[in-house]
Amino acid sequence: MSVGSRLEQARVAAGLSLEDLAQISKLRASILRSMESGDFSHCGGLVYARGQLRALAPVLNLDPDALVAEFGLEVQDGLHGSGDDPS
Repeated sequence: MSVGSRLEQARVAAGLSLEDLAQISKLRASILRSMESGDFSHCGGLVYARGQLRALAPVLNLDPDALVAEFGLEVQDGLHGSGDDPS
């Protein structure tokens, strides 16, 4: 399961709409929607994407370290390339 799918699944399991999560996380719903679709290009770079994942994880009852590590693997596999260093 991709990081984006994991985010969506956890959000739905928590009973949150995208708008609810946007209000809690202070991220725009459009960015959250993109992240759930596997498009992290709207996050402002990979460093910001990792920070946003780390911030979202506890709200969604996910392990932040595991989620960021999984994202790193997806970056290495070329799923989220943006020219940033994947580390």
